[in-house]
Amino acid sequence: MRTPRWLQQIVRWPNKRLHRKFFLILATALSATSLLFLVLVVTLYRNQLVEEHTRASMQVNRLLEASLKNAMLKRDLDGLREIVRQLGDQEEIVAAMILNRKFDIRFSSLSDRIDSKLETSEIREALATRTPQASFLSATDGSELLRSINPVSNQKICSECHGLPEVNPVNGLLIVDYDATDIRQNALRTALLLGAIGALVILAAGLIIWAALHKLVTVRVRSLQKTSRKLAAGDLMSRAALDGADEISEFGASFNAMAEWLGKTLADLNNAGEFLQSVIDAIPDGVRVIDDKFNIVKTNDAYCRQLGQHKQEVVGTKCYESSHQRDEPCEITMVRCPVVELRNSAESTLKISQRHLSSDGRELFVEVSAARIDLTIHGKRIPCIVESIRDLAAQAKISHEQRLSEIGLLATGVAHEIHNPLSSIQLALKALQSDLESGGSSADANDYFEIAETEIGKCLKVTDGLMMLSEPPSASPQLVRIDHVIPQVISLLSYQAQQAKIEVQLELTEGLRILAADSDARMIVVNLAQNAFHAMPDGGVLTIRGRKKYGKIIELQFEDTGVGILPSNLDKIFLPYWTKRGDYSEGRGLGLSICRAIVGRMGGNISIESDVGKGTRFFIEIPDAEVDI
Repeated sequence: MRTPRWLQQIVRWPNKRLHRKFFLILATALSATSLLFLVLVVTLYRNQLVEEHTRASMQVNRLLEASLKNAMLKRDLDGLREIVRQLGDQEEIVAAMILNRKFDIRFSSLSDRIDSKLETSEIREALATRTPQASFLSATDGSELLRSINPVSNQKICSECHGLPEVNPVNGLLIVDYDATDIRQNALRTALLLGAIGALVILAAGLIIWAALHKLVTVRVRSLQKTSRKLAAGDLMSRAALDGADEISEFGASFNAMAEWLGKTLADLNNAGEFLQSVIDAIPDGVRVIDDKFNIVKTNDAYCRQLGQHKQEVVGTKCYESSHQRDEPCEITMVRCPVVELRNSAESTLKISQRHLSSDGRELFVEVSAARIDLTIHGKRIPCIVESIRDLAAQAKISHEQRLSEIGLLATGVAHEIHNPLSSIQLALKALQSDLESGGSSADANDYFEIAETEIGKCLKVTDGLMMLSEPPSASPQLVRIDHVIPQVISLLSYQAQQAKIEVQLELTEGLRILAADSDARMIVVNLAQNAFHAMPDGGVLTIRGRKKYGKIIELQFEDTGVGILPSNLDKIFLPYWTKRGDYSEGRGLGLSICRAIVGRMGGNISIESDVGKGTRFFIEIPDAEVDI
């Protein structure tokens, strides 16, 4: 059965205010105490009334006993009957009776009861103990009676009729029944009067105490409550204003001191949190903290930039949802998960490579350095994983310094290409000098000048190619003749090819034009050609082909006859910093990742085929510029 709403409100009423609780407790305590006191007072008053009536009845009994003895000695039975009758006619006396030892009523103010028996436990006890008795009993009409029983002792003067006192110590019993209704009514009136007085006292005391409690406690506690609410809402400058020097005032002072300390501590925590966030935001690599339920609890700006997400969107989401765009944890058979591996490992750190997906579907190849730590979050000690995420594609981004580093690897070949023309120029100049000193003809001088001019042109061609390779990428793409760029770049690598006993064959269709940065196109050729050279430690053939495909695509092929690549490594070769050269030389592992990044910027794609022991083929497809012209 559902409790009525009004009853629920009544039950909840005291719980809403402190002074209501105090008032209810006080009223209950005073009421219970007053009720107990009233019961005790009424009981004592009733007992006192009973004692007074009992004493009065005993006095009447004694008078009746004296009259009885006097009448019996005079043998005046009629006078005795008249005394009993007159006694019964008294206002408060219901009946007066004289019983013999056999409990027969010999005299009675009520004539219909003469010669009848009246035997009760109180009467038998009074006869046996010869002690007066008084007790309350209910009449047949529902009224209450006070019965006094007085044994009449036998005396020597009465022995003629009643025998010796030693044999019959009691002659009979005098019984007087009094109307006790007034006693109950007096007690009830007294109880009601005392109850009313007590209620007034309780009400007055309650109001006085409530007023004092309201002023001294409730109002001041409300002030503390109001201040605490302001503090909870973020107003750390709020303070409680409590006057006096009592316990609540001391509590208020302590509360204000606590609020002061809390505000300072919170400010320190906020400063520490801002400092920590600023520090991790300054880290160029992405950072995120993951709890044991795969929730991201903290991250930095670099991680948000990597995935194109806002920090508010990242914190609180699952790690696999944020970086892998999944609705459930990653399959551990397909992806190495730092949270799972470090949870079940004795190691506390881990470094792995992963593929992350941004919110717009971009792929990011990253290197994750993870560490297991225990952090206190919301008061609980939780095992967490801290990940430092390096965007390898960003690391592989082509910069001017990286290009100069690549060009430095060509220094030997470039020096060789320039050395021979300079030697020819030097010989031509010496011959011209000798001829002029000996008075030679002008025709010979012109020949020497033509030789020098030709060789200078070769040097300029080499240096031009080197300068174009070292230029930073232009902001806007240019129209590049890739069929011209490839031979120029290969000429810079000719000395390298010679030394490695590698033959370079070019099969290029005329008129292959693409939209790209010229230096980017040259860098692709340098990296793929040098990659092929390293794959042929014992020499071989590098064939570079270029053709139009499908009427809208320029396809370039770089095919070597080298050692090939293991199938298990094919999905790793484009990862930045991953390197495994066929000639076992040291490399930075950036060449192929640079090529992939450049081709991606051109709107194309790069793929690979390889047969172990036979060679490798790289395929590059770039949109044909003539389609867009």
